[in-house]
Amino acid sequence: MTTQPLNFLTDLSSIAQHNDHRYGVVLRGCDNWQDGVIQSYLVNNPELNAFQLGGATREGVNHIVINKGQQLLGRECQLLICDFRFEFDANSFSAALGSIMGGGLAIILPPEKHENPSIDQAWLTNNFAKLLQLDENLSLPELPEKERVEQISDKFSQQNHAIELILKVVSGHRKRPLVLTADRGRGKSSALGIATAQLLLMRSPFNVVVTAPSIKAVEPIFSHAQNLLKGAELEGKGTLKFGQSRVTFVAPDELLQTKPNCDLLLVDEAAAIPIPMLKKMVESYHRLVFSTTLHGYEGSGRGFGLKFESWLSKVRPNWKACSIEQPIRWSVNDPLENWLFDCFLLNVDINQGEQVLESGMRARLEATALELSSTQLSKQENGGHSQLISESLLWEKLPKAEFVTHPEKLKQCFALLVGAHYQTTPNDLMQILSNPSVELYALFNGQVCLGCILTVGEGGLSSDVIKDIQLGKRRPKGHLAPAVLANHLGFEESARSRCIRIMRIAVHPSYQNLGLGSLLLEHLSISLSDCDYLATSFGATSELVSFWKRNGFYPAHLGHQRDQASGCHSLLMVKSVQKKSQDWITNAVHHFEQSFLYLISSSLISLEPQMVKALLPKSSGLELSASEIGLLGYYVQGGNSFDSVAYLLVKAILLINSNGNDEISLLLISKVVQKKTWSQCIIEHDFTGRKQAESQVRLDVEKIICNLQCK
Repeated sequence: MTTQPLNFLTDLSSIAQHNDHRYGVVLRGCDNWQDGVIQSYLVNNPELNAFQLGGATREGVNHIVINKGQQLLGRECQLLICDFRFEFDANSFSAALGSIMGGGLAIILPPEKHENPSIDQAWLTNNFAKLLQLDENLSLPELPEKERVEQISDKFSQQNHAIELILKVVSGHRKRPLVLTADRGRGKSSALGIATAQLLLMRSPFNVVVTAPSIKAVEPIFSHAQNLLKGAELEGKGTLKFGQSRVTFVAPDELLQTKPNCDLLLVDEAAAIPIPMLKKMVESYHRLVFSTTLHGYEGSGRGFGLKFESWLSKVRPNWKACSIEQPIRWSVNDPLENWLFDCFLLNVDINQGEQVLESGMRARLEATALELSSTQLSKQENGGHSQLISESLLWEKLPKAEFVTHPEKLKQCFALLVGAHYQTTPNDLMQILSNPSVELYALFNGQVCLGCILTVGEGGLSSDVIKDIQLGKRRPKGHLAPAVLANHLGFEESARSRCIRIMRIAVHPSYQNLGLGSLLLEHLSISLSDCDYLATSFGATSELVSFWKRNGFYPAHLGHQRDQASGCHSLLMVKSVQKKSQDWITNAVHHFEQSFLYLISSSLISLEPQMVKALLPKSSGLELSASEIGLLGYYVQGGNSFDSVAYLLVKAILLINSNGNDEISLLLISKVVQKKTWSQCIIEHDFTGRKQAESQVRLDVEKIICNLQCK
């Protein structure tokens, strides 16, 4: 029964080894037939190092549960069995495929076919059909051809070049950071680990600090370093000790708070760390290596490259770039890698819109973004799903039913989402396809996507569910904004009302800073018919807060814990769409402002001054009398103490903020609003002592007085 499939797999394995490629094979048939084929292949190849993702365990096979494929990072196998008969996880699958060596196979047991498949089921079926098919009831497919393999003189040449550049960061001039990028399977982590080991062997004592979104991400670096350092010992999970030298993992937020001394800072998966944090690392450390993965479940380095590297060119013009393109685990043009990128839209060219920059298009787009308003919509089609907002711009709610048969627009949008947001993953694509509450809106110029918004419908909850949320008994999945507002602020209306939460927003890199992001949000509001309020939740940076504020969103809740991946606090912002939501949103914003002023000097005291300034509330009717302003004037001239006017400075800062004035210094934010000690302010703002710090405070207060008197 399984002889022919067994012979096919044996021949395919031989071809894979010859080509140094990996192939995917889909087994279609009853469970017993599928399991029989796999068992026969395992029995005939007992020496195979085999892993299995999902399904029941098999003797002699390393088994990983369906959603834990990331556990295979850094490990290698020759056969990966993927059992998707009961469940599928795109992120886990994507990560697990990276463990297959060149010459290896992925055997896939696909989900059951449905007569009326959902969009995500149809998507997977279509893509699995592009792999080699072994069907219980059909003849065998054709085998791939043995390729004429061109021998690469040195498969590790690019990796070795990367290692040399890492070493040069330490031996060369200061302030010349290295940015290392690579797809998965190119040996990026190995290069970092090998270079680290070589540095510890050449110099002693030598201290390397490694930072990344999680300690799990850097385990391969520690592993490669330890393998080359005889006698090296791990101290716990985060420190490798070798003689008098150390390699230590420090989380990004802790790194910037404590600023530990080191001879080299390695920043791995840098695309997953907010750019403001990366900038602070550049300012604080003079010998750095940034590395990031371009594709895969980790996210994309494209947005990182476009934004961070352009800034780096200004402040560190002698920085170096290095890209490892040569695969190490398999040969170039690997069929399985190509299939994976195509299946989860990880290889769409984000630069395909560059051609539209010609003929004054940038100027026209800028004028359109500034001038168009809701009254200028000239045409509506498909029940408002498509809106022609100018001769060249089309706003559209993309019809999901067409994604499988006509995926071109989806591919463009997803390319923007991947490039703009480090956490956009294969699972996000599957959610777009599978979740009926998720919608995708986009702005097109001809065939080019200029920007898009991904939303999810939330709210409309029953009174019983809302009460359980308020009592902390329940957190219904898929209702992030209503649940946070009902639980932390007590507003039942927020959970009963219909909310559209903006999950992602992205603008094509060639058309950023033209106001198109605001234009997208404006037309989203126009497009919504059954919605009471908008919400958005994100890892807060001062730049992002300013963007959402400009577009009429108000902060409603700030998470107390920093996100492990971004190192930022999660901020929920809301905007009323219908008048009936305005009252409770006004109350929610007032609640946030009062709570924020208290918490920033207690549990949120570690919040960056820039973030405090961005979220600072208005004065709420506060006024300063002439005598109070006079008292502040005496302080400026050294006539009284800081403590005698501190309470007045809080009022003055809120008043200035109400006027939209930007004269509030970060030092005043730290000392007056966050109520930090003089010692803390001296360290945070790089003063030599209290005398210098307070002298600057008096100068900053003098500017505030001037603005209050000139109001």
